[in-house]
Amino acid sequence: MTMLQIEYPEELLEATAQSRQELEGLAREALFIRLYDLGKLSSGKASELLGISRREFLDLLGIYGVSAFDDTQDVVAEAKVAIDARLNNCWA
Repeated sequence: MTMLQIEYPEELLEATAQSRQELEGLAREALFIRLYDLGKLSSGKASELLGISRREFLDLLGIYGVSAFDDTQDVVAEAKVAIDARLNNCWA
């Protein structure tokens, strides 16, 4: 696996009252959640990379304020397409 390094001041460990391992875990978690939010990573793959269940990953999204749903979809337009397709199949 490839390693990503992040520079941070040593004082950050004391200021956040976290160990180096806890801070590294938090950085990994935040990275995978952000990639999910950008649509670059699936929830299944993100949970696998974090070594947690998909349910636990979806719970993490709420903690970070990230929606588990695709907010970019136009639900009304999608419903219209589905209704039109169903009507066309009924009359075929």
